[in-house]
Amino acid sequence: MRKSVFESILILGTGTLALNITKMLFGLFGTDSRPKLLCASYLESPFSLFSTWCKTSKIPYINFKNKIALSEYLSGFESSMLLISAHNYYIFPSNLLQKPFLKIINYHNSLLPNHRGLNAQMWSIFDQDSTSGITWHLVSSGIDCGDIIIQKSIPLDSTYTYLKLTQEQLQLAFLAFREICDSLLSWNLPLKTQEKIGDFVLHKARDLPNNGILDLHWDFEKKSAFLRSMDCGKSHLLPKPKIILEGKKYVILDYTPNPKNALGFDFTLGEKNE
Repeated sequence: MRKSVFESILILGTGTLALNITKMLFGLFGTDSRPKLLCASYLESPFSLFSTWCKTSKIPYINFKNKIALSEYLSGFESSMLLISAHNYYIFPSNLLQKPFLKIINYHNSLLPNHRGLNAQMWSIFDQDSTSGITWHLVSSGIDCGDIIIQKSIPLDSTYTYLKLTQEQLQLAFLAFREICDSLLSWNLPLKTQEKIGDFVLHKARDLPNNGILDLHWDFEKKSAFLRSMDCGKSHLLPKPKIILEGKKYVILDYTPNPKNALGFDFTLGEKNE
């Protein structure tokens, strides 16, 4: 059985990444041995696979609805803990980061320091990056600024949408976690300092490429990058992109490349009520 320098391990996250990491650690430690496994989410669906599996496996799990309650929960720990932030949108306050017994690592869906902040996969596609990827890093006082533990790359081409890239990133993030697991448990990590963080943009949740509106003056490649960067399939992770035709704004419900169309695409449109 694996050993750990930590009294407890808390997986704080959502979705398949948090679930797969929890399953892996459960296989290593179970529920009755040291370290103790704990799970939590911030604004997760109560019917998620992550929450359901934790409850079925009798792993302590809490889904927090507000930041204050989560902060109070985390502040209550006083023994050595590894906190794994896996697809998590909670920003850790400075008082938690100052606790010497608490070690926090975070998953980010870009090759930091590129595309810090939210929806990094969207910006990587829109900016027509040749490569995207994932990063596991230490959590510091700056958002996505901590020392890098491991990075993995994904070559991008014109087939990548927001949804496709997100799915590949989550799979790669779990593979990378497996690779660093032993180093994490012994807290003996090969770290790399991020460079020139101030030169890179921090994306906020409300930010969208060109405010979410397709620019008809873009060339075909840029239009394609814009549409794919906001293409979440049938999910509602992002708002639908918009287009302005003859002074009227429409929602782009679907799109298909068509070189015979002056716009470069055939669109299925819906009216946008302002």
